[in-house]
Amino acid sequence: MAAGTNSGNDRLISHLPLRVFVKLISGPRSTVSPIDPASLRDRILSKLSSEAAAAAAAADGGGGGISTIRDILNIPPTALPRILDPCLTYAECNRLLSRIHRECAAEPLSASEVARRARSSSTGGVGKVPTGLPTLDGCLRGGIPVGSVAELVGRAGVGKTHLTQQLVVSAATAGGGAIYVDAERRLSLPRLREIALERTRASGPDPSRAGDSAQRVLENVTIHRPLATSELLDVLDRLGEEIILRNSEARKEAETDDRDPARRLPVRLVVIDSIAAPVRRDFEIGSSSYAAAHRASAIFQIARRLKRLAHDHRLAVVVVNQVGSGHDSSKRDYQRNRTLDIDDDGEFTASLGTAWQYCATTRVVLEHEDDPHRLQGGPRGDGGSIRVATLTKSLVSKRTRLTFALTQQGLREVSPARDCPDP
Repeated sequence: MAAGTNSGNDRLISHLPLRVFVKLISGPRSTVSPIDPASLRDRILSKLSSEAAAAAAAADGGGGGISTIRDILNIPPTALPRILDPCLTYAECNRLLSRIHRECAAEPLSASEVARRARSSSTGGVGKVPTGLPTLDGCLRGGIPVGSVAELVGRAGVGKTHLTQQLVVSAATAGGGAIYVDAERRLSLPRLREIALERTRASGPDPSRAGDSAQRVLENVTIHRPLATSELLDVLDRLGEEIILRNSEARKEAETDDRDPARRLPVRLVVIDSIAAPVRRDFEIGSSSYAAAHRASAIFQIARRLKRLAHDHRLAVVVVNQVGSGHDSSKRDYQRNRTLDIDDDGEFTASLGTAWQYCATTRVVLEHEDDPHRLQGGPRGDGGSIRVATLTKSLVSKRTRLTFALTQQGLREVSPARDCPDP
């Protein structure tokens, strides 16, 4: 299934297929003054963007405009004919709503059909985004799965942002673009370009074209930099429209010339780096119960939007999460550590706690093999360059552990995994 074919109530009305508007007008008007479906759609969109439509949406509790399927379905049936007059009659408005329902309603599927579509998606090259770590990709059966939320957890400096940039490059290599929400303001475009260059030189059949490949990566990633939680929620609310527009442009360019190396790529990856940053800025840890309740509500809202983006647009959503100090050895903190399955000896916990921990379906914990934050007398001479990646949560694999190092190419595996299941 093409991405965004049935993206639910947040789908833009302007992206409804023309078949919705074919023979929408009936009776004598269809022969006296015939109108083609494209022109009819344009007239309806113009009416829905009018001041009268905005007033009707605002009166119904909406945001003051009608642009999505959700907006038009929330308009009272008696108000819609007034907004669309004289384009459509009352009966034709009902016919339009009925067609929209059929077009956007969730399609019931059997378990075997769900499995078949999942296999088809994977073999089609869009089912997984490779991490570039062979053992981890093998245990995840190809990489980070689309349609779900994955989480990268670890201390500052362990390589989380490096891995997200590596995922952006991997997505582009597999024919997919990315959206990077840089809430930490730490994304390095020179480093992203370096990873793209070095990985292309190492694996590409023509190293001389590494520069072109790196440029393609940069041209197919868009960056958002929210600071506050409210800004992050606003960005997530707008991403659906951005994804639809980018995918539409990519599809048109592919139909023109799918061999053009400069053509745009459909979005296959969304990165949030990090989810904890805006929440920490807005909600001080240890504050009142009232603030804690608002903090938990904000986390649930973010999680709901991320899951919807992943599902509706067939994306891999990768979220970076920070860690907090765990010097409080209370039972509650201990239980949180064990639930997250982080082998940290009780010394740190993943941020956001229980409000977030069940939202990700895949979780990878990154640590220093000899953590420089824990070593007495400071870090070793090698700076703790060997790190450990542990797959602690997955729908397709049990716990898996591997070691890696940071190189010019990004993360490079340096040892075989432990406890990796057989294929």
